[in-house]
Amino acid sequence: MTTMRLPSPGFLLNAFAQACRRFPATMLAAFVGVVAVIVLTDDGARPDEYVLVRIWMAAQLGLPLLTGVLVYGESANWPAGRKWLVQGAGIFVLIGYCYYLSQVSRDRLEQVEVLRYVLFLVVAHLFVAVAPYLNKRSVADFWEYNRRLFANFVVGATFTLILFSGLALAVLAVDKLFDLNVNELVYVRLFIALAGIFNTSYFLYHFPQQYEFETEDASYNAVFRNLCKYILIPIVGLYFLILYAYGAKIVGTWSLPRGFVGSLVIGFSVAGIFTYLLNFYLPDFDDSKVVHLYRKWFWPVVLPLTVLLFAAVFKRVGDYGFTEPRYVVLLTGIWLAVTCVYFLFSKTDNLKFIPISLGIVALVLAIGPLSAFSVSKRSQTALLEKILERNGRWQNGSLKQGSAPMLQAEVAQVESILQYLDQRGELENAWWLPMPMSSFPTDRSIYDNSGRVSKWLGLKTAMSEESIFNVSGADFQGKTDIRGYTEYYPIQTGLNRSSRPSNGYFFENSADGKKLVWLQAKNKVVTPVDSFNLQPVLLGWQNEQQESDYLQLTEQTSSIDLTCRKGAARIRVDDAGVRKDSTGLHVTHLNGQLFLKER
Repeated sequence: MTTMRLPSPGFLLNAFAQACRRFPATMLAAFVGVVAVIVLTDDGARPDEYVLVRIWMAAQLGLPLLTGVLVYGESANWPAGRKWLVQGAGIFVLIGYCYYLSQVSRDRLEQVEVLRYVLFLVVAHLFVAVAPYLNKRSVADFWEYNRRLFANFVVGATFTLILFSGLALAVLAVDKLFDLNVNELVYVRLFIALAGIFNTSYFLYHFPQQYEFETEDASYNAVFRNLCKYILIPIVGLYFLILYAYGAKIVGTWSLPRGFVGSLVIGFSVAGIFTYLLNFYLPDFDDSKVVHLYRKWFWPVVLPLTVLLFAAVFKRVGDYGFTEPRYVVLLTGIWLAVTCVYFLFSKTDNLKFIPISLGIVALVLAIGPLSAFSVSKRSQTALLEKILERNGRWQNGSLKQGSAPMLQAEVAQVESILQYLDQRGELENAWWLPMPMSSFPTDRSIYDNSGRVSKWLGLKTAMSEESIFNVSGADFQGKTDIRGYTEYYPIQTGLNRSSRPSNGYFFENSADGKKLVWLQAKNKVVTPVDSFNLQPVLLGWQNEQQESDYLQLTEQTSSIDLTCRKGAARIRVDDAGVRKDSTGLHVTHLNGQLFLKER
C-alpha cells in the first residue's frame, strides 16, 4: 500500500522537486495554467481575457495529456530520449491547440469549442487511467493502479483545502492585527496557487512508480470498504429506485418521458459505474450480501433504464432534430447499453473495456464526421429545409423569398435554427444561401446574421395565423401629471402577475384578453370592481406599430385615459404584450400604474 506523508515544509519541497524531475512537462503546464488564472483575477490592465482563457484551457488539458504520454512511455520501457521527445511533441500540440482556439470567434468558442474541450479532457483523463495497461498486464493491476490514483487525488485535495484554510487564516490574522488592508484577491490567488501547484505536485509525487503490484496490495482499507458499503451503494440504489418509479409512472400513464430523464439516467449510471469499479474486488474481502448483490445485479438493473433514455432522446430529436447535448446523450446511452451487454455476457469482465470504449466514444463525439457538431449541423439544416420547403421558401437546394403566411410555431423554429447556426459560425458560409451574407438586408432592429436572413425570407413580415408584438412605455424623465387623481394602484397582469392578495385591489386580464378587470379581495373572497375595454387601445397600438414585433410608446401615448363606474382613470403603461389572431387583438400582459379620479 502507498504510504501517505503529511505535508510538512520539507515534504512539500521534496514533493515539488520530485514531481518536476519525473513529470517536467506536466509541471510546466501547471505553472502556465496558474499564471494565466492569476492574471485573469487582476483588476488592472491585462491582455484580453479570452486570450488568457484559451491559454488556461490548453494548459489544463496538458495536465492529463502530458502525464498520460509519460506514463505510457514508462510502461513501455522507452529510453529517456524518446520520453523527452514525446513530451516535447505534446507541448507543441498544446501550443497548436491554443493557436486554433485563438482563431475562433467568442460565440463559437462558447457554443462549440467548450464542449469539444470537455470531451478532450475526458479522453485525456481516461488515457491516464489506462495508458500503462494498453498491453496485456492484468486487470487486477489496472484496478489497483486506478485505486491509488483516486486515493492520491482525494488525499491531495483534502490537504490542499487544509493548507489553504490555515494560510488564509494566518493572512487574515496579520491583516487585522497590523491594519495592512490586504486585497481580497490574495485569498483567491493563494487558493489558485495551492490547487494548481501544490495539489499537482502532491498527486504526481505519489503517482505509482511501477505498474505491477503484489497480490496483497490489491486490498481494501477501512475507508474504501465503508465508502462502498455504507455510502455509495445505498445512494446509487436510491437513484435507481427513483428512476424505476418514474418508469412505472410512464408505463402507468402511457405517456412519453421528459427529455431531462435522459441526462438523469446517464448521471446516475456514471455514479453507479464508479461505485461498481470501487466495489469490484470488495466481495473477495467482505462477506456482506450488499456488495455481492451489487456486483452481480448492477448491469441487469441499468440495462432497462437505457430504454427510458432512448425514448426521451428520440422524442426530442423527432420534434426538434439533433443538437449537441441530445447527440451526446444518445451516443452515451448507446455506449451504456453496449457496456451493459458486454458485462452481462462476458466471461472475463475486463474493466479496461470501460475507459477504452468510453474514450473512443468521447473522441468520436469531439471530432470527425460523426462528431456532435457535424451531426447537429446536418440535422438542423435538414429540419430547416423541411420547414421552408413546406412553406415555399426553399427551392433547388437554397433559400427562396416568400410571402405566404406561416404558422407562428414554424416561424419560431426557423428563427431558432438560423440563430443556432449563426452562433456556431456556420450560417455565413452555408452552401444553401442564395447570395453572400453582405447582400442580405439589415436595419437598426437586426443584430445578427440570422435576423438578416429571417427578414429576407419574409418571416418577420409575413404574419401567421397568430402573432405577438411587445409594447414598451416611455422612460419618463419629467413628472407625470396626476393632478386631481386621488388613488393609485399598481397593475401587474399576465406573464408578470403576482399572486392574488388575501385583501386589497388587484387587476387581471379577462379570459379573452380584451379587457382589464379590476378586482377586490376581502378575506380571500374575490369580487369584481370594474373592467376596462382595451380594444381601442390595442387597435391604436397596432396602427402605430412600425416593426413587426415591437412598439416604443412616447410619453404622451404611454398614458391612457379611461372611464369606469368609480370615475376617471389614467393608466400609465410600463410594458405590455399583444397577441393578434383571427379573433382580434388580445393583451397577454400589462404592467403599469392606475390613477383614479373619483366622481
